[in-house]
Amino acid sequence: MREKQFIAYILYTFLILAISSCTTQAWYESVKQGAANNCRNEPPSESERCLENLNKQSYQEYKKNRSNEKSP
Repeated sequence: MREKQFIAYILYTFLILAISSCTTQAWYESVKQGAANNCRNEPPSESERCLENLNKQSYQEYKKNRSNEKSP
C-alpha cells in the first residue's frame, strides 16, 4: 500500500513539474500561432487581410514594451 502511495506521489510531483515548465513565452507564441491558424481558415480574400493584421511582435519586444508601460 505504501509503495503505491509513494509511486503516486512521485508521478504527481513529476506532473506538476512538467506543467510548470510551460513558459510565458511558449504561451505567447502558441496564441500567435492559433490566431494565424484561424486566419488561414477564413475565405482567401479575408485570410490575407487577417494575416496582415496579426501581431508580429516577438516575445522579447512584447516583454520590453510591457515593462515600459508599467514604469511611470
